[in-house]
Amino acid sequence: MNIMERIDNLCKQHNISKYRLSQLTGISQSAFSKMTRQQSSLSLETIQRICDAFGISMAQFFSEAEEFPDLTMQQQKLLHLWALLDEKKRNYALLMIEKMIDL
Repeated sequence: MNIMERIDNLCKQHNISKYRLSQLTGISQSAFSKMTRQQSSLSLETIQRICDAFGISMAQFFSEAEEFPDLTMQQQKLLHLWALLDEKKRNYALLMIEKMIDL
């Protein structure tokens, strides 16, 4: 698996530009550029930051499946939408879900 291709595919899947991914991860655009040209390798910490930005686990990142593995269509849709949210909106969504469960 080519890790940069995987990142490109995730960006396309989640409609996130490399610029936005840079903002979400705190990884500079120049660092992404170097990674793309394979002048530097990605540490596990970097991959974890990328996974966090997409709202996926490392297992899902390294999965050969195009979608989230072993999930129903509803769960896949929920995770896809989750990945599009910024941290503030994710916290708000969690709060709403927790309140719905308390009903």
